Amino acid sequence: MKLLKWLLAILVAAWAGQYLLAMVAPNLIMEGVYFGGAKQGGYNQLVVRPVPDETARSVVRPSPDLLYASCLYNLEDGPIVIEAPIPERYWSMQFYQMNTDNFAGITNQRADSKRVGSVAKVTLISADDDPANYQGEVIQSPTDRGIMLLRASAIGDRTQQQAALDASRCGPL
Repeated sequence: MKLLKWLLAILVAAWAGQYLLAMVAPNLIMEGVYFGGAKQGGYNQLVVRPVPDETARSVVRPSPDLLYASCLYNLEDGPIVIEAPIPERYWSMQFYQMNTDNFAGITNQRADSKRVGSVAKVTLISADDDPANYQGEVIQSPTDRGIMLLRASAIGDRTQQQAALDASRCGPL
């Protein structure tokens, strides 16, 4: 009977530990990325990263086949606008809240291929804002802080993709 109680206690402790780790680890990782990135570029502005190599870690597990730009956003002072030209080859704009959940995204793939050659202009608002108060493409963030990540293909001639990232911007409305 004592052995059964010990086994039950171990199972409960293991489950609780695993649950806490799964709930806390993503937030801790994102806080590290957020504050580390803020030291490099600040908030509500786009930072275009160099092509990653085996030592790059500004993005968790970066792909050497992709170009990256990011905007650490803070909506406490109001909405921000993100503008990004959409090139022909692979490109995406993804939004992540502080627990690493991806809550929105835009791409030039499949059904969105009609976006190629246009400029994505997104107004990012907080959860407290009313989307009806804004025109155009509006994305509502579930949290006031998070990260917007632009990715574009770096395979072969990346001139167009690099120019698209360099011409992109992120800033106050």
